[in-house]
Amino acid sequence: MTDLRFFLALARPDRWWLRLGAALAALTLLAGIGLLSLSGWFITASAVAGLTGAGRAFNYLFASGGVRGFALGRTVGRYAERMVTHEATFRILARLRLWVFDTVAPLAPARLGRMRGGDLLSRVTQDVDALDSLYLRFVTPVTAAVTGAVFASVILAFLAPAALPGVLGVFILASVVLPLWAARSARQAGEDLTREASTMRAEAGDLVSGLAELKAYGAAHRVIGHLEAADAGSVSAQTRLSSASMINGALLALAAPASFVLGFGLAAASGASAPLCALAGFIAFALFEAAAPLVQAAELYGKTSASARRLKALTEIEPAVSEPDSPASLPSRWDIAIEQVRFRYPDTAADALSDVTLSLPEGERLALVGASGAGKSSLIKLLMRFYEPQAGAITLGGQPLDSLAIKASRERFALVDQRAELLSTTLRANLRLAAHDADEDQLWDALERAGAADFVKQLPDGLQTWIGEKGGLISGGQARRIALARAFVKNAPVLLLDEPTEGLDGNTEAGFLDALDRWLDEDSRRTALFVTHRARLLERARQVAVLDQGRICGLGAVSDLRQSDALFKRLFPTL
Repeated sequence: MTDLRFFLALARPDRWWLRLGAALAALTLLAGIGLLSLSGWFITASAVAGLTGAGRAFNYLFASGGVRGFALGRTVGRYAERMVTHEATFRILARLRLWVFDTVAPLAPARLGRMRGGDLLSRVTQDVDALDSLYLRFVTPVTAAVTGAVFASVILAFLAPAALPGVLGVFILASVVLPLWAARSARQAGEDLTREASTMRAEAGDLVSGLAELKAYGAAHRVIGHLEAADAGSVSAQTRLSSASMINGALLALAAPASFVLGFGLAAASGASAPLCALAGFIAFALFEAAAPLVQAAELYGKTSASARRLKALTEIEPAVSEPDSPASLPSRWDIAIEQVRFRYPDTAADALSDVTLSLPEGERLALVGASGAGKSSLIKLLMRFYEPQAGAITLGGQPLDSLAIKASRERFALVDQRAELLSTTLRANLRLAAHDADEDQLWDALERAGAADFVKQLPDGLQTWIGEKGGLISGGQARRIALARAFVKNAPVLLLDEPTEGLDGNTEAGFLDALDRWLDEDSRRTALFVTHRARLLERARQVAVLDQGRICGLGAVSDLRQSDALFKRLFPTL
């Protein structure tokens, strides 16, 4: 319940929408009670008047006008209530999705790397959607039920007091006891459904993203088996929920007419007139309109609370990098100094970097080389503040990097790596990830610089072309140029390149590097740090740092290292 209260608090900015929806739901319920009870009284009173010969004295216009008024009010109220409550829910869920992204963003990539992609997607979609029950099926129905019970009690207390205890008693059983029982009986099934659905998404994500590798190693059947087991568990949980819902529906179906009979009978036993007996019975019957939504909400309690726990758990993950309490101002210079840095990844036994000291003045072009696992990419991750070093210091423009706001420090860096991280959206949206307010001229200028403008112009929809999951609808070379163009759009003074030309053919690589050279040459203060094992990219560097098992074992120009560094000569024997 604590988790549900947490997400109720997140709805505070839209509380007036929720309150208006609850008020309209209550008015709609009151109109329904008035319509049914007045209709019952009217029909009975008309019959009695006709049998006793008092028909001419009976005021038909007053009662029929009231019936029409309640009918119209109920119709209009129901429509308005649906509009308002759904508007409130959509607003809250939209804000909630933004909250999830704001919560998750500081965890990337260090902490999110431990989560399966399908499971994270399930939290953003399935778990957020499940919380609509909290806002749409809990807050509003409870308010309406309480209002309806008070209204019915007041009317019965004046017109048929003998029927009040029985009507309220049955209503409490249906609106309080039955929902509590429903929540308890369906809780485990709801939790199982949430868990199995999340597992299905995770297994399906693994199957789709790694199908080629799974087939190559003969492991696809294992993932499919896990997927089928999760599917069977989901079907079982849904079956249990459906069975509970059928039982609850049957109990409600019996309770409503039983309440009518009880209200009518108690009023009649006290000597009330037939019209008042009918009024008491129909008030009891109409009141049960408020009980059904409460039972339905209770049936989803397990699923809703499980989703709330899964989302709340994201807030309990400690980010690998924390914001400073009082961020320092961003320096005007962007020279980088790395002093005696030691870094080890979580849950590993060996240091990825050990006693690394390196300087990168403004305008420098430095290449990091070394065998796989030497620590090259780890250094870039520290500069991007994906992780914090355990010892040593990194400064930017003389200012400690960890004293700067994370977002502000990252604005100084643009990262291009071999994966060319592209999203399943348009080319324009991918480019604007670097600068959301970039105009068309800036985008085309960046594409021209990256040598990508010609192929973009040939696409059917130009910048509006949808490039597919991870840029799968364009070639690897084109994706790499788009990633470089995005770095140009950002126009950061320090460019970090992690194996940017890996897997490219010679002509594509040459075009990529020429575009890079032109951009760097436009401003002598622009700095570049390359991670590479490609000789052609190494030729662009003015200085080379050789890493071996997390330590710098060589530093100098290519010509010097070619003569003096044995590891460098092994890495680049043809130079």
